Amino acid sequence: MSLEAFARAAVEHQWCPHEPTAKQRAFLAVEADEALFGGAAGGGKSDALLMAALEHVDHPSYAAILFRRTYTDLALPGAIMDRAHEWLAPTAAKWGDREKRWTFPSGATLTFGYLDGPRDRYRYQSAEFQFVGFDELTQFPERDYVYLFSRLRRGVTTRVPLRMRSATNPGDIGHEWVKSRFLDEPEGRVFVAAKLDDNPYLDRAEYERALGKLDPVTRQQLRDGVWLRDPSGLVYSSLDPERNVADDLPRLPQGETWTRVFAADFGVRDPTAFVVWYFTAHDPVAYLVASEQWSERSPSESAEKFLEWRDAHGPFERVVGDLGGLGKGFEAEWKRRYGLPLEPAEKSNKLGFIKLMNGELASGRIKILRSNVQYLRDACALAWASESQDREHPAMANHLPDAALYGWRCCRAFQATTRPAKLSEPDAIVADIAAHKERLIARLRAEEEERTILDTLLEGDDEWTE
Repeated sequence: MSLEAFARAAVEHQWCPHEPTAKQRAFLAVEADEALFGGAAGGGKSDALLMAALEHVDHPSYAAILFRRTYTDLALPGAIMDRAHEWLAPTAAKWGDREKRWTFPSGATLTFGYLDGPRDRYRYQSAEFQFVGFDELTQFPERDYVYLFSRLRRGVTTRVPLRMRSATNPGDIGHEWVKSRFLDEPEGRVFVAAKLDDNPYLDRAEYERALGKLDPVTRQQLRDGVWLRDPSGLVYSSLDPERNVADDLPRLPQGETWTRVFAADFGVRDPTAFVVWYFTAHDPVAYLVASEQWSERSPSESAEKFLEWRDAHGPFERVVGDLGGLGKGFEAEWKRRYGLPLEPAEKSNKLGFIKLMNGELASGRIKILRSNVQYLRDACALAWASESQDREHPAMANHLPDAALYGWRCCRAFQATTRPAKLSEPDAIVADIAAHKERLIARLRAEEEERTILDTLLEGDDEWTE
């Protein structure tokens, strides 16, 4: 249906009670597979998404679905499902409460769904839609969004276009991936920015007054649609690409060698993540050199990948891993069949070591090579589940950040126990004494940081694990 025909149908069939705004018309006119509407609050994004979903309800085989993150969000007064009831209840469309679905005289359907749990997306694995819409896209993890592309299908005789459409404001758990996908690297995707001034149907003065009570970052996100991220809610809030990202490893002084640590976060249903850290005895900086994760990798495949990495990087001084649900049998199998030393990752007081790692990031004593794109993306986006900051958000990818944390913790312990080289000639003695002094200062500083964190934790829970 053309934009003009839809505008006429909106009036004639009352699917929509008002004419689209200029920005909404621009969104409806997009022909690309993916499009995002929004930015600022009050720009009419939910209306735009609902209009887009209703564009082809005159076609008998058309099926559309609109998602919110939770059913509670879906059922809120004024939210998109409630908005659809206001628009469609006076029309010939029929509501099915059990299926949460509108059926139109043509036979077309508009369904409402939610993706609250990590496996909720599989509820739709046998469904077929020509339109999939996400309201408040930044509330979703990227995996749910990408998976729903598999549900976009049509028959060979169907001329209805396949469309993925979304609406959102900046912020929340999906901020980084949504910004990357639609603003930084759009690759044919379309972002239609709309602001409060673009919506003539809203009482702008009252809404402006309400937005004025928000904190500065949230106000810029919602009032102006600025894609800022408040770092206070991030797990690794001190990770700064300008400070902590390096293009390559530094050249070592003659006679000095790297110490290497391999760390893994093994998954049964979840992905398996591998990382490699490099450090030296005389430099407080640890370098995250390599990282990668895979889904559905068997123990033997994981072992083969480890052997590839060992050949590429040289021998590892320490090999640690979180076995997850794989158990002791998996650890024994690695040792028996492959001769691979695999010690369990130290997971106690995880919260305390996240704080320590943030301190090291802030001081520049952790560097991540720029090639670790997925790690940087996951670590920069990983958010706390609540303001209490006592657990990571369960919907966000943490496998690479966890593997990196286990490996860095191992590096830190290794550095703290490293002994100075044996003293020999006079010049070497002076150099060794200076280096030994630096190591002692670094170790005392680390121990002081750990005592401070542990004292704080002992006031409440003295151990925090996953």
